Amino acid sequence: MRSVYFAVGVFAVVYIGLDLNKLYALRYGADLGTYLQTLVNLRHGSSWNYGEWRPHLAVHDSWALAALVPVVALFPRAETLIVVQVLAVAAAAIPLALFARELGLGARSANVLGIAYLLTPSAQGLSYDNFSENVFAPLLAFGAALFVRRRALVPALIAGQLLLGLKEDQILFVLWFAVACALWWDRRIGIALAALAICNGVGFWLVERAAATAPNLPRYSLAVFDPGSKLSMLFLLLAPFAFAPVAVGWWLLLGVPLLAEIVLMRPWNYEASRVGSHYTAALVSASAIAAAFGVLRQPRFARYMIVAAVLVLLAFNDTVLRPGRWPYVVDWHAYARALALRDGDRAVLLKRRDEGVWAVAAANPRVRLDPNADPLFPRCPAYDTNAAAFFGSLAGRMPRRLCGGVPVSQ
Repeated sequence: MRSVYFAVGVFAVVYIGLDLNKLYALRYGADLGTYLQTLVNLRHGSSWNYGEWRPHLAVHDSWALAALVPVVALFPRAETLIVVQVLAVAAAAIPLALFARELGLGARSANVLGIAYLLTPSAQGLSYDNFSENVFAPLLAFGAALFVRRRALVPALIAGQLLLGLKEDQILFVLWFAVACALWWDRRIGIALAALAICNGVGFWLVERAAATAPNLPRYSLAVFDPGSKLSMLFLLLAPFAFAPVAVGWWLLLGVPLLAEIVLMRPWNYEASRVGSHYTAALVSASAIAAAFGVLRQPRFARYMIVAAVLVLLAFNDTVLRPGRWPYVVDWHAYARALALRDGDRAVLLKRRDEGVWAVAAANPRVRLDPNADPLFPRCPAYDTNAAAFFGSLAGRMPRRLCGGVPVSQ
């Protein structure tokens, strides 16, 4: 397990650094500020935030986030959520490797699986993207799988209950896999998890009805939007594991409900099948677990996993680590203005063009983000590809013009 622990440490250091660079360059979207302000206000009993202009618990069934309230109360900064996000995604490799060992895989194969998970575009994108409840999905899913495999009822129920508290779609996923567990592994644990999922689902429905509200749901249809992106998603979920999940055969059908959620989703704010978005957290968890069973059936898959994962990382990574990309150039004067809003005592309404400022300043409950469309919302390049400008900024030579931390020509 030492290799996995080392990989988790490297992953955490690298992505905390990259995420802080993104934060200081004001490149985070509204969600980071939304969750930060939600947690700041939950200290006083309200999940209201001025990113969504409503209580977040009326948007999603995310009561498990309340566990972060004491941490945010001690450190009410966007950096707190960034560190939590990266550590949650990174630490998931540990229960995944332990699960592989519990299945009967050798130490080397279990380590390889955990490291391959960390190299996936899904895990790295989840660490580099906006904060969301789903950053905890792999950690809790792998933990639940480990406890179920050990037939440890109470720990399995605790992990399952926390997973149920992340988001309403997790209720359906846990119910589905609980039924499978009851049929083919452990009847007692499966029935208990299914009962837990049903109680959570009924409770969520009753609360939503009593509050006369509804969760924030995308639309679905039988027509598949952008099928090419869905095929790309499948490839990028399987390839880092050297396609080991396919060795489980028809058991792959257990992943159909998770896949259907994304494949049948109609156009949303952004393409949900983008590997590295929070929508794919459940799918990468299922893929990694299936890969463990695949290696158990065909041990040779483990020989190729690291090479496959590195190749996918270099060619398809959704973060700054893809070759040719560089960290953003930070305008420290602009960041200082965002800090002044965070630490000030006046009410401020930010335009949508200032989402990056909102991500920093939302720790102040008096700072709001305008819910209306902003015709001047800047469409900056997604990544900095100017190495000279980045290294020059470290020496104090700033580019003439920046667009969201990316040097652009006049």
